Amino acid sequence: MRPQTALRTLFLSLLTVAAAFSAGCSKPEGEERVVRVTRNIGGREGFRRHFEAWKAAFEKANPGWKMELTDLGDTDASAFYKTRVATGDVPEVLQTWSFTKYMVDSDMLMPLPDSFFDKFGIEKPTPYQGRQYDSQSGLQFEGIAVNKKMWGDIGVTEPPRTWDDLIAGLKKLKEKGHRPLVYGGRDWSAWTPLQYVLKVNLYDANPNPSSPSWTVRRDKGEVKFSTDPTARLVVERIVELLDLFAEKGALSDGYPEQQRLFYGGQGATWMMGCWIAGDLEPNKVELDLDYWPIPSMTGKQPAFVSNWHMQNGWAIYKGASEEKKQKAMACLEALYDPGVYQLFLNAEGQFSTALKVPVKGPKVDYGPAQGLFDTMAARVKQYSLHPGWFISLEDQPPPSMKWERIMQEILSGNKDVDALLAILDDEWDRARKGQ
Repeated sequence: MRPQTALRTLFLSLLTVAAAFSAGCSKPEGEERVVRVTRNIGGREGFRRHFEAWKAAFEKANPGWKMELTDLGDTDASAFYKTRVATGDVPEVLQTWSFTKYMVDSDMLMPLPDSFFDKFGIEKPTPYQGRQYDSQSGLQFEGIAVNKKMWGDIGVTEPPRTWDDLIAGLKKLKEKGHRPLVYGGRDWSAWTPLQYVLKVNLYDANPNPSSPSWTVRRDKGEVKFSTDPTARLVVERIVELLDLFAEKGALSDGYPEQQRLFYGGQGATWMMGCWIAGDLEPNKVELDLDYWPIPSMTGKQPAFVSNWHMQNGWAIYKGASEEKKQKAMACLEALYDPGVYQLFLNAEGQFSTALKVPVKGPKVDYGPAQGLFDTMAARVKQYSLHPGWFISLEDQPPPSMKWERIMQEILSGNKDVDALLAILDDEWDRARKGQ
C-alpha cells in the first residue's frame, strides 16, 4: 500500500472512530426534556410529599418530560440564587421567597399573564414594575405555636393581649418547671422573635399608600434604629426574652433542633410560621397545640403577620428556551391540580388563595394535625392579618439583611442596647448596598 493511501485509510478510520465515540457520548434524544424546580424541602416530609405529587401531575400531563428537584434545604437561598445568576445556570422554575425583586432586577423572571391568575381564581398580587411574576400559592401567616397542656397548667387558655402578658406567662411556665420557649440562635430561624415584634410595632397594620413606611423613611435617612424609640423598646424586650428564656446552648441550635424539642413535647412556646403545622401528620406528633397571634409592645391589637399579597411563590426563569418556558408554565399550572394543591396546603399549613380550585385548606386524616389546622383557621378569623413590612416589592427591608446577627450577639452576652441598635443600622446599610 502506498504511503498516501495508508494515511488516507488511517484518517478515515480515525474519523469513523471519532464519529462512533461522539455518537456514543452524545445525549440521547429527549434527555434534555427536563424542567428543574427549586423547593425548600430539607428534612420536611410534607414538603417532599407535595413535590412528588407535583412532579407526578406534571409528568402525566407532559409525556416525555421530567421534573427535577433542586432542594434548597433549610436555607434562605440568597447565596444559591446570586451564584446561579452569576454563572447563568438557573433552574427553570424558581421558588422566590423574598427575592422576587432581586430576581426581576437581575432580569431573571418572566412576567405571568393575567390569564394564569384568572384560570385558577387567584387574586393578583401587588404588581412590581406593573407586572406579576409569582404563582401566589396560598395564604401564609406567622404566629406563635403553643403547647396547650403546658400553658393550661398555668391557667392560660387564650392568647396574651400584650407583650407584657406573654412575658408574664413565660415566667410562670419557667417557675412551674416547663421549658417556656423553644429557641435556637443559628441560621434563619434565629430571626423570628425579632422580626415578629419589629413587624407589628414599627409598621402600620393598615398602611396608607400615601404615607411612607418605616422602610422608606429608613432608606431616606429620616429614621434609624439607633434613634427610633420603638426600635429601642423592641431590642430591650428581645434582650429580656433571650436573657430569661433561651436555654444554654441555644446559640448552636437551628430550625431542626427547635422542631425536635417542640414536637417532642419539651417546650411550651415556639415562635414560628404556620408551616410548622404541616409536620404533625408526617411525624405523627400527638400534641394538642394552639396557634396565637403576635402581641404588641405598643398598644396595638394582637395580629398574625402575613405576606399573602406580596409576590412570593414560584416563578419562571426568563432565560430558559421557549420550549422550556412553556413547560415551566405547565409546572406552575400543575401546582393547582387539586391533589397537588391539597398536599401543598397540608405541608405548609396554608389556606387556599385559588378560588377556582376545589380545595379550601389543609385537610388530613390525623386528629392532632387537623385539630391544629382547624384552630389556625378559627384564630385567623378571630384576629386580623397584619402586613408587617410586606408592603410591596419596592417597599421592603433589604432581603439579604442578617437579622440573626443581633440575636447571636445577645446570646453571646452583648446586652448593650445602643451597640445592638448600631449593628442593626450597619447591617441594614450593608445589605442595601449589596442588593
